[in-house]
Amino acid sequence: LTLQSLYISFLLFILTKTRTSFSFLHTTSTHHRHYHRRRHHHHIAVKNSITRRLISTPRLRKMSSIPPPSDSHSKESKQQCKLVDIGINLTHRALIKHWQEVIQRAINVGVTKILLTGTSLKSSHQNLKLAHEWNTKQGTNLFCTVGVHPHDAKHFVTPATTTDGNFKKDETDARTTIDEMKDLLQNNPFAIAVGECGLDYNRNFSTRTDQITAFTEQVRLACELQMPLFIHEREAHEFLVQVLDKVEDEFGKLPPVVIHCFTGNLNEAQVYLSKGYYIGFTGTICKKERGAHLRELLPHVPLDKIMVETDAPFMGFQKTKYGRFSEPAHVVGVAEEISKCHGISFEEVCEQTTKNALLFFGIKEED
Repeated sequence: LTLQSLYISFLLFILTKTRTSFSFLHTTSTHHRHYHRRRHHHHIAVKNSITRRLISTPRLRKMSSIPPPSDSHSKESKQQCKLVDIGINLTHRALIKHWQEVIQRAINVGVTKILLTGTSLKSSHQNLKLAHEWNTKQGTNLFCTVGVHPHDAKHFVTPATTTDGNFKKDETDARTTIDEMKDLLQNNPFAIAVGECGLDYNRNFSTRTDQITAFTEQVRLACELQMPLFIHEREAHEFLVQVLDKVEDEFGKLPPVVIHCFTGNLNEAQVYLSKGYYIGFTGTICKKERGAHLRELLPHVPLDKIMVETDAPFMGFQKTKYGRFSEPAHVVGVAEEISKCHGISFEEVCEQTTKNALLFFGIKEED
């Protein structure tokens, strides 16, 4: 009996110790699970907090799809400073897929009027369609130029030319480019200027002969219709002035002229100004190296002869989530740079350049 009692007592002792050990292990395991779970949630909270702080910074907010926080003060300021972007290429593949967002972003920062640049008959038709779609639903913010860019001058259709150089049209001639342009300009309320036309002797995608022919005919059309001229010029300053002077002699007077996306030198700018032309500046003036000479000459260009533009998606000077492309909202940066170069307020630049553009294109402010 004694040995049996001892044996039973030993078994009970072993069982008690085993239960205590299991209980300890279970408690420890549970504690660790709760501990790691708390650490996991704390890590997520910290990570989310850091992410929110990062995205709230202006630079990273541009790169994210999260909209910036509302700021009633900045909205009020932007509404007071209206701007006109006199030239964007909305049908370009970098903009067309999200064109309505592009336009809305511009309007949100005070760019209330935007000119869609026609560089061919095809793009002119497309621009007018987009302008009609937007303006009938959202308000009159978009206007168009109609023209053929010097790069596309090789596709410019003219009447048959006689040996003495005078144009002669007969019943067998095909419909000319000028005929189609005239129809678009006369029958669309949002078509308000001839262009983008001019000369580009930098790339020469069309022969110089074709460029001069297409440009001359478009200047003549602008004179006939008394509509503003939206002109492109690259490394062809003297030739361009010759064409304009020749047509001016024919008609006695040119309609208003703007040299868009100016990248020339001070002497060229002074020639244009002496003839009463306006000059358009893009984001190139914001570029450190490429815009240095433009920032130097800007103080010599009177503010009442300056218009602002982006030439979007070209001439980009800011990084966006779509790449280094410009869009009309960035014209605010162009106006800011002009205010620095002229040593005047941003508000004064907005007021005067907007006044210039509305007067030049014949746009009513309430349109």
